[in-house]
Amino acid sequence: MRMIAATVLILFSLSLQAEELPPPPAAPSLTLEECVAWTMLRHPRLAESRFQIDQSRGTALQAGLYPNPRVDSGNPQVIGPQRTTVLTTGLTQEVVTAGKLKLDQAAATEAARQSEWNQVRTRYEVLTQVRQEFFVTLAAQRRRVLLEKLLDLAQQSEKTGSNLFKAEQVSETDVLLLRVERRRAALALQNSEIILEAQKRQLAATIGALDLKIDSVDGSLSVPVKDFETDELVSQVLYTNSQVHMAQLDISRNQFLLRRAEVEPIPNLAVQGGFQFSYATDNAQALVGLYLEIPLWNRNQGNIAAAQAAIFRSHANRDAVQLELTKQLTAAMQKYRVAEKAVQSLEDGILPDAMRTLELVQKAYARGQFDITRLLQTQRSVFEANLDYISALENRLVSAAEIAGLLQLDEFP
Repeated sequence: MRMIAATVLILFSLSLQAEELPPPPAAPSLTLEECVAWTMLRHPRLAESRFQIDQSRGTALQAGLYPNPRVDSGNPQVIGPQRTTVLTTGLTQEVVTAGKLKLDQAAATEAARQSEWNQVRTRYEVLTQVRQEFFVTLAAQRRRVLLEKLLDLAQQSEKTGSNLFKAEQVSETDVLLLRVERRRAALALQNSEIILEAQKRQLAATIGALDLKIDSVDGSLSVPVKDFETDELVSQVLYTNSQVHMAQLDISRNQFLLRRAEVEPIPNLAVQGGFQFSYATDNAQALVGLYLEIPLWNRNQGNIAAAQAAIFRSHANRDAVQLELTKQLTAAMQKYRVAEKAVQSLEDGILPDAMRTLELVQKAYARGQFDITRLLQTQRSVFEANLDYISALENRLVSAAEIAGLLQLDEFP
């Protein structure tokens, strides 16, 4: 009779393969490409970054506009009896000197270019999050499939054990152990379903479409990933990443602001032209005025010192950005390599050995050489190895997505 229980467990062993796990039941599903397309269409952070570009470009345009002239009589109007009335009118135009408007516009233009690179950074940050959440969801989906198989086989084993107990072929202890195993499998499946549903909502939020109903995702955890070389990647990130470009543009903007602060003491001119008519003398005359401030005490010393410090700060910030990117890339590469080694180890050794062990234990159990406890321990080890395999594949893709985000790659995986 032990052969009956062993046959059920052999069915279990055949269902656990190190290759791709069976896909979820047929249902409307989203691929990674579809998730990315939804993100590009709906994510509010991308819309925000586009409007930020428009805002900064408008600011740059405004910074270079010349000041408007103003109507300025230069003297109060005298309104009285006909012979005492004096009427005056005129225009005053500020003449901006020392290329101040060009410097203002140049600094604002650098800020606009920063916002363009910020959009690039935002795009790849969002892409990275979507890619990672997609593969986390896919892994949760695969875990649920695996745990469904575990519960199904645990139920079959419990049923077979109950029949054997009624036939007085096994002890009550065997039945109780099988029942405990079935309940543990049911609890694990229940938890996995809760996690999967929450993860699908998390993916929808990451896409930027809270109203998007995700039934399932369609993809492979075994998809090949580019073989990343650490030394090459560091130099590539430090050369191409948008955060480095933004930091460099901040240096350029502060250099323009320093030059602007240095020319601020050079006074602008206020040129006035007008017309005056006096009824007392029956005389009309032209008025001309020229006004300027004398930089006697305020020569913009404080703002010049602040602008110089801002340049040093922006240089330090660029170096800090490069260090942080190197740190992030190194950490991501470490996680990727650890996960890659785990996948290889599980595929090449652990999973085949676990399956072979289960096969041998099943045969020994059928011959009465092992008790049910040994068989259940082996069965549990095989399932845990398969769960570890899913986790290793998940970690491999999540860390690879982080690397692709730092490299700002459009194609992934």
